Amino acid sequence: MASSANPDLWSDLSGFGSPDGTSDARAALLKVNADMFVAAPARDRESIETFETLVLGFLPKTDPATLLDLARILAPCPDTPASVLEYLARHSPAAREIVQHRVTRLQPNFGTRQLATPEGRLSLASQPDLDPATIHKLLALRECAVENALAKNPAFAPDTGLFTDLLRRARQRPILARILLDRTDLPTAVQASLYLAADPERRKAIRERVETALAHRRVTLSFAVTEQDLAELLAAGLKGDDRRLEALLTTLFGFPASTEWRILETGRHRLLALALKVLGLTQQDAIRIFLSLHPALSYPLSAIRELVREMRDVPGPIALALTEAILDVRTLSGEALA
Repeated sequence: MASSANPDLWSDLSGFGSPDGTSDARAALLKVNADMFVAAPARDRESIETFETLVLGFLPKTDPATLLDLARILAPCPDTPASVLEYLARHSPAAREIVQHRVTRLQPNFGTRQLATPEGRLSLASQPDLDPATIHKLLALRECAVENALAKNPAFAPDTGLFTDLLRRARQRPILARILLDRTDLPTAVQASLYLAADPERRKAIRERVETALAHRRVTLSFAVTEQDLAELLAAGLKGDDRRLEALLTTLFGFPASTEWRILETGRHRLLALALKVLGLTQQDAIRIFLSLHPALSYPLSAIRELVREMRDVPGPIALALTEAILDVRTLSGEALA
């Protein structure tokens, strides 16, 4: 960034809010100063920050036509503050197109500049023409706000490896999962993997989609839990030993030893109900486990009712498909959900 020859270059903007000035005059003055900003031979940090503060203070009073003009003026300039461009993009559809497309085409270094700041990364994550390299750089920092913005971005396609990475994070972060579930382009398997974060209506819709997908499977699988298996499950529950219980579930399902159930984690209790349904436990035996494994599963009374309702409402094959999708593992149940 070059040095500024005049740190007071934008001082004329201080009169924007004056009640004596007309909106046309203020708009003209704003555009003149935008032209001056872009044409300046040098802009240091102080002059840029001054321009940013004053312009942002006046933009809420600016009409759509002026916003569009400002986008045309400021978008090509590499030193235009990201916050100004973001405001223009959010408050004028026509300006948004200019900011999103013209900036990308005319400024190869613009994305680099945005990646350097939290505000810039958040703005980048909402762009409609993100390339895989930029998405990778955005995801690398593991910023929740940026991940949320990417999850909302319809340009971030679900059929990519980078989206799979975001999906893994959503399994750890329910807020991100719920944002993803608001999308209309998620395949059944992706929706199923986010089942635990869904509200009741969405869970019902996911189960219906899974049921439709299962109709095309060539293989079904049923589990036969022996008396010894059941006794070990009940004993682990009675001792409150969730690690032992999870190890038993992993063995009974034939899942990899590295499978992470995390059944006692808040928001994941429903997974235990699904697993016990797949294994064919009666509601009575399942309730014995719910009551003894951890108080959070049975208190308040509505908690255990939810788990019992899950076992009652979800057929075994659907419960198995959901369990596999949530854990991102496969047993001998046939091909994965589409």
